[in-house]
Amino acid sequence: MKTLIEEIAGIVRNEDEFLVLTHVQPDGDGFGAMLAMGHLLEALGKKYTLAVANTGDIPPQYKFLPGADRVKAPESPSGKVLIALDAANLSRLGTLATELDRYSITINVDHHPDNSAFAKINWVDPAASSASEMIYDLWLQVGMAVSKAAALCIYVGMLTDTGRWQYSNTTGRCLEKAAKLLDAGVKPIEVFRRIFESYSVEWFKLLSVGLQKAVFDQEAGLAHAVISQSDLKATGANMAETENLVDWLRAVAGINVAMVLKETRQGEIKVSLRSQDPIDVGLLARGFGGGGHRNASGFISKDEPASIVRNVKKWLTDSS
Repeated sequence: MKTLIEEIAGIVRNEDEFLVLTHVQPDGDGFGAMLAMGHLLEALGKKYTLAVANTGDIPPQYKFLPGADRVKAPESPSGKVLIALDAANLSRLGTLATELDRYSITINVDHHPDNSAFAKINWVDPAASSASEMIYDLWLQVGMAVSKAAALCIYVGMLTDTGRWQYSNTTGRCLEKAAKLLDAGVKPIEVFRRIFESYSVEWFKLLSVGLQKAVFDQEAGLAHAVISQSDLKATGANMAETENLVDWLRAVAGINVAMVLKETRQGEIKVSLRSQDPIDVGLLARGFGGGGHRNASGFISKDEPASIVRNVKKWLTDSS
């Protein structure tokens, strides 16, 4: 009996046209995995479309990756195979979630432990550091040497989803693969400069606003900040540039849980969570209808920010 990766490799070799998706407001892993999948299909001579629901939500620091200019919101998708990457559930695909009904073969490649298995073929590996690491494995399973362009995309996905090799999902296995990516031509110093030393002036203005608005509850071990649409307008930043603010809050001594509440254009609140062990914010997020990893997760709420903060504090108190 074929394993899931063998089955997917067979589909990639034998089918001709693909739609490749990642989640809304893509992070380095979702974006990197999608581009690396595109490079694999390119190497095999396939027709493919790379898509996210809103290209304006792509963080600018990842747009240097090779193939980024091919990403779009498809107007008239076609083909037989849809591949969704780094999306734990169907809602994470945003308005593109309805595309699954158009395709006879749907594949879900993900590493989140709470993945809802929404596709016909669900390759979910919580032991993987990232979806990008899984695409690395797929390249090898197909029988292709990872190209330099794909290696860069995969490396960025692995680097960012492990918190620069600091989070608990950093394993010897993924570091061995990272070494292979360096052998393929990735230059870590160049990646670091492009991602972590190339922020826009608008990003710094937004960071300043976020830190000024931060509230630190030492007793609860919770730090939180609210970013409104008016904050984005005042600084000239976009929602994608809020990605790293939560990590700054988690870096404060005595803070076990950091939370950034971001007002979307639709008036909902997108909550990003980070934690220090032993607190499992993946479990917390699932309690609020979201999901994610033990130390990095999120959810979306229609409640007011103050109400969300109260409810999260209560959850932390009740679970302690």
